[in-house]
Amino acid sequence: MKDDMPREGPNYSSTLNIDPFEKINTNKMARDLHLRELGEESAKRELPSLDSTYLDSTEEKIVGVIEDSQTSARQRCMSEIKTYGERLSKLNFREQLGAIDSEIVKKRSEFDQQVEKATRELVPKQEDLKKKQNDLEQFKEENSLKRQAHPYNLPWKVLSLGIIAVLFLIETIGNTSFLAKGNELGLLGAYTEAIVISFVNLGIAFILGRLAKNVVHIHWNRKFVGFLVAMVFITFAIFFNLMVSHYREITGTALDEGGQLAIAAFGENPWGLKDFQSWILFFMGFLFAIISFIDGLFWDDIYPGYGEYARLSKDQEEHYKEEYEEHEKKLKKTSDAAVKNLGKIKQKIVGYGEEHDSILDGHRRFINSFEDHLGHLEHAGNSLLNTYRAANRDMRDGEAPERFEIPWEMVRMPIDTSLPKAVLTREEVSKIIDEGETKVDKGINDLQKKYDESRRELRRLSPHRILTE
Repeated sequence: MKDDMPREGPNYSSTLNIDPFEKINTNKMARDLHLRELGEESAKRELPSLDSTYLDSTEEKIVGVIEDSQTSARQRCMSEIKTYGERLSKLNFREQLGAIDSEIVKKRSEFDQQVEKATRELVPKQEDLKKKQNDLEQFKEENSLKRQAHPYNLPWKVLSLGIIAVLFLIETIGNTSFLAKGNELGLLGAYTEAIVISFVNLGIAFILGRLAKNVVHIHWNRKFVGFLVAMVFITFAIFFNLMVSHYREITGTALDEGGQLAIAAFGENPWGLKDFQSWILFFMGFLFAIISFIDGLFWDDIYPGYGEYARLSKDQEEHYKEEYEEHEKKLKKTSDAAVKNLGKIKQKIVGYGEEHDSILDGHRRFINSFEDHLGHLEHAGNSLLNTYRAANRDMRDGEAPERFEIPWEMVRMPIDTSLPKAVLTREEVSKIIDEGETKVDKGINDLQKKYDESRRELRRLSPHRILTE
């Protein structure tokens, strides 16, 4: 049973116990009441008299014990019948049938609200997506672009930055080893200079690479700028790294005014490097500058601005898809919740039916046990009376009263053992269960149709439909 189903408790033990009433142990009771002793003592006094018609004090005491047990059993019976009635009253079948209708109405309303909310939230974003797509198409048309854009995503940018970082580290270490010999601050001073040199070499090369992509632009003025930037890069990469190589040669022989001497040597003969290691430093710096330049060139789509337009359109499209799918999930979640809730109500009605049958069976068994108990009490009373009378008869010299041979009949106090008149019959319960199952199945079908209808309405805002319009 579910948590909200009626449960068995201490007062419901009679549904599980075949005989819920305490039996009288006549042997023990006879000993406790000293019936044999009292019977023999009365016989010695010739009591009760042979013509007596009424019970004597001992017999009255026996009958009193039996009647007290009957009163206790009667009270127990009335309490149990009341409990059975209360348990039945909690099985509100009609309330559960109404809950089916309420759940269907509630979920239909939720579907409408979710579609309305999706429309309210997605329509403005749909317009933004269309605008971004139109901007992209207009850009492609204005620049005669037929191919798809190749904007680099975050993982690629991280890789590109990683490449630059590795080049920066390698060049810095290389420059440090070359420059440390003549630096007056030793390795620390050389490392500081190497960092500045690598930063300038790779950083400017990367920036020039970003600008040089104008060489592929459709407009000639932009192409000219791109060619100009490319020439600036080549000039910068060659002469800057030559200058660094000259600086290395000078710092290898002089500690003071190394920079001025390097500039002077560069001005006299830029290609006049005398040390093979200086040429290694030059080619390493020049190669790394080219790699950083290419990295900047392909940082985004090679055509200037194309990657940005494509990325804005793609980001807006992905964001729109995520929100659209979220609204789809909410509709599906509502549909699943409706099926689950209606299934729970159906199970509850079926459980009510099982509980109803269990209560009726328990009530029937309890009443049978009560009737059997009354018979047991009458039998126990006669057994106790017979114990007393037999002892009395055995002790007499003559005959005993004739009434000793007449069985005692217990006066049974009337009690209404029926359940409340409002209790349903088994046939009515079965009919209600069938009605509930039918309503649930029909409700699930109706809500499934409503769910499909809501999905069709939501599909008007689907990203695929926007992209194909």
